[in-house]
Amino acid sequence: MKYCSNYDKPVELLIPKDDDRPRYACHACGIVHYQNPKQVVGCIPKWENKILLCRRDIEPRKGKWTLPAGYLENGETVKDSAMRETFEETGR
Repeated sequence: MKYCSNYDKPVELLIPKDDDRPRYACHACGIVHYQNPKQVVGCIPKWENKILLCRRDIEPRKGKWTLPAGYLENGETVKDSAMRETFEETGR
């Protein structure tokens, strides 16, 4: 990717705040252009014989309860993605 699809300005490969891998981002508009498969991966974690839920801290549906889930990254297995998302959303 060379240019932002919103502003037709050059993008830069960098690691955005609160992320752990390089992404193409536009300095003109601040958008991060994610290039992931469009698959969402999640899990149903049990802890002390209960199902663990997370309260969303971002839109859409901020404040609603959900299972730990998120987008699969390029080159990532479904299992690794589910483990990563659970750790990102629970810190455990």
